[in-house]
Amino acid sequence: MSTTSLQIPPTEGVRKIGAGEGEHFDIADSRFTWKAKAADTGYAFAIYELPLDPGKGVPLHSHSYAEVFYILDGRVDFMRLTDGQQDWVSCERGETLIVPPNAFHGFANRSGAPARLLSTANLLHQAFFDEAARPALASDPLPDSPPNMAELQRALSLAPKYNMFFAPPPAHELTPSTQDLRAD
Repeated sequence: MSTTSLQIPPTEGVRKIGAGEGEHFDIADSRFTWKAKAADTGYAFAIYELPLDPGKGVPLHSHSYAEVFYILDGRVDFMRLTDGQQDWVSCERGETLIVPPNAFHGFANRSGAPARLLSTANLLHQAFFDEAARPALASDPLPDSPPNMAELQRALSLAPKYNMFFAPPPAHELTPSTQDLRAD
């Protein structure tokens, strides 16, 4: 072992983020919580927590960076494209889903019980949410459902700036709907 590594002085700043703690933000009809932001990790990654009530989710999209999901509670179904067709992958508590760069994916709680997940991605993912979302307090009322269309359009218009691209909804679906979020 090299003695050089022993000469590196320790740093301070180790901290704990408790349950329910973190920086809360609202986008669409969901409340997210930053558990670690990029500045906390030397700009290596950022982590958010997202509770998902039944019928809630994120539509099919892609981005130029990888993302990893870890299911804390319940079941979350992830949509992916396989040979140009939508395919659902169910993940339950303790399971992980890895999304490589540029892979189309979306997710939803298609069960009848609440779910909760962690997502890990990079600074660009965080920067999108920092610009597109509204800051919130844990005590604030949850966002309205369905989402405010003006806010949703603003978020969608910002996505390309952060190398994020949302798939257009099917032609028959002109308003937000949970039609594709229902259990099989």
